[in-house]
Amino acid sequence: MKPFTFRLDKILDYRKYLTKVAQIDLFNAKIKCIKREKKIKRLSEKRKEIAKSCIDEGVKGIDVPRYKIYLAYLSKIEHDLESAHALLKQEKENVITKKTILTNKSIKKKSLETLKELKHDRYIELSEREHQKVLDEIVITGRGRRS
Repeated sequence: MKPFTFRLDKILDYRKYLTKVAQIDLFNAKIKCIKREKKIKRLSEKRKEIAKSCIDEGVKGIDVPRYKIYLAYLSKIEHDLESAHALLKQEKENVITKKTILTNKSIKKKSLETLKELKHDRYIELSEREHQKVLDEIVITGRGRRS
């Protein structure tokens, strides 16, 4: 009997490649999301520090131009935080999209792998039947010669 061959092996290899690419994309998207979260955390800590120093100087007595500089800086940090939150939301949606893509690619790859396993099992079953058939014929022809 011929050795087992699966004609869709190249497609299966390509699907494995696509799955790997999707995993890399998902990983990169998660890293971007984590970096954005760290940036937001740094900005909020910076805002707290600036607000605290503004309050401390306000208690001691602060001149108006310096107070306006503090307020302008705080409003800039606030604006940066809002834009960072919006970008974080987009990046989280991107992660969800990449996860969905990875799931779909994995399902396609797994379906081909399952098909290959089924074909291989069927091939083994047929091979065993052929082998048993040959053994049965040998036994039958061997008895026929003895008689």
